[in-house]
Amino acid sequence: MSDFARYGLVHFNDVPFMLADMSAFSPLIGPTQADSWPMARVMAGMSAVPVGHAIDLAFFFPDEEQERHDALVAETRRHLGGCLTAIEIGLRLGLEETPEIAAALAQWPHPVCWPTLCAQPTLLGPALLAHMRMRGGISLMLRQFGGPDGNPGGESEAEALFPADDPALGDALAALMLAEGRWLLTGADDQPMLPDLPAHFFSELLWTAAASLAAIIQRSGLIEPDAVVPLVEAAAGRLLMRHDEAAGPIAAADRLVRQLGERADAPELMGAALGQRRFLLFAALAGRRLRMESGQAADILVTGPMAHVAALCRALGGSDADYRHLLLALRPVRPSLSDSAIVGEAMRYQDLTVAQADAVMNALRAPAALRARLDHLRRIGG
Repeated sequence: MSDFARYGLVHFNDVPFMLADMSAFSPLIGPTQADSWPMARVMAGMSAVPVGHAIDLAFFFPDEEQERHDALVAETRRHLGGCLTAIEIGLRLGLEETPEIAAALAQWPHPVCWPTLCAQPTLLGPALLAHMRMRGGISLMLRQFGGPDGNPGGESEAEALFPADDPALGDALAALMLAEGRWLLTGADDQPMLPDLPAHFFSELLWTAAASLAAIIQRSGLIEPDAVVPLVEAAAGRLLMRHDEAAGPIAAADRLVRQLGERADAPELMGAALGQRRFLLFAALAGRRLRMESGQAADILVTGPMAHVAALCRALGGSDADYRHLLLALRPVRPSLSDSAIVGEAMRYQDLTVAQADAVMNALRAPAALRARLDHLRRIGG
């Protein structure tokens, strides 16, 4: 019997509840099109922008006259624009104490950082875009399958593993549910969203916002340009010091798994996580089992190459049927998984051995920077 079968996989309309995530250096999300947005603006700055990232930007920041984006792109933009707008609000509040800067910013009362990034998307690095796509993919999966299920008929597997008399676990689970709920809120691209990002991604987005505000303040002519940067830097530094990267749902899921201790290794818990639609908890449990970060495990499912998805499933003990169910569950974030594509992937999965899957997962545990550069050398070396 496969591990997935022992986990008690629960189906929704004959589709199991599985979670997805993404990778540090994202793959291209579509074919290059002659009329796509950045082939003029980005290619002009090619020395600073990798080709793959330029094509990604073409899809995430299309010409406004083109049709609207697909669901994953829309979710990604909502997370990126929402976090950037929230950071801009924090910076504006921190800069109000300087009258000249407050007067300069009053000329632009509406958010300017998100429009700036949309106009100059090369300000956005590949790793940060990949992280935002992972967040968008998780939101899309949660929204596709609805909120976590209850079980009014009796004690569920989750209730047995999260006993009511353990307040620490109860608090950790509640924190995860609250954080997930924030990601599910709907709104426009520039609707503020709590920037519950890892510190290095928060810092990158913070300096992008700071540069955008500093540029418009300098153009106002109300304050000496050379005096602007130190003031903006100080305001950004205060925001950075107050940032709490533990507030996000990925961190909350990791915290819950750590608090479980050895109980996190119980096979039935993964089934309970999926049955209860706790996608991030499932990713954290898979990450613990595979000895990798939960964000990376989820990232593989959302945007990783299909060979990596297959290796992850096999390394977790997934049977051929488990893999087919996984592919069906990933359709909301992988529209290319048509019926015929799933049949083809399932046939290839039958030939994948556990040893081969373990070898792939061992390679994926290497630092992202090392993997990206090794892949580049392999490509140019034929």
